[in-house]
Amino acid sequence: MGSGQMLLALGAMFLLGIIIFSANSNMLENEKVVMDSEFGIAAISLATSLVEEAEGKMFDQASVDSGVTATTQLTTTAYLGKDANESYRTSDSTKTDYDDLDDFNGFFIEYVSDQSHAQIATYRGDSKGFRADYFLKAKVEYVNVTTSTITASANRTWHKRLTINVFSPSSRDTLVFPTVISYWN
Repeated sequence: MGSGQMLLALGAMFLLGIIIFSANSNMLENEKVVMDSEFGIAAISLATSLVEEAEGKMFDQASVDSGVTATTQLTTTAYLGKDANESYRTSDSTKTDYDDLDDFNGFFIEYVSDQSHAQIATYRGDSKGFRADYFLKAKVEYVNVTTSTITASANRTWHKRLTINVFSPSSRDTLVFPTVISYWN
């Protein structure tokens, strides 16, 4: 093989290497996009399910058995959260299930693929179908609502904001889902 042929062979090998490297980089980037999309879809699904479940509950403990006509009848900010005898989706006969929106304040649930891992969150959900672990935290607070802003309130109002944070060790993003739920009397 002459030196000209050798240079052509080396050039061809160099070009082949660049093409292979470029193809591998593209495949890795595509896999990252697929994983981010999968995380986003699963996170949205989990958060939406939790929001819909919370929206199906009464607005406040005071409105569980009867109507409320004044904000002073609502649970104070300091007591937003589950009552001592309440538990999430309980089968314990000594406890009752969540019955109002603010029971979700401080709620923390995990969906983990390896059930043998130590439980981090307060509750553990069914993780079938997920390829990653997901953690959801909820916060409930009173808010003031105007035409252009929604701001947290230290006082009781007819509006509560439920904020769900979804995070996963498999993703660099934490997704935040705020929802305002109002009581109309």
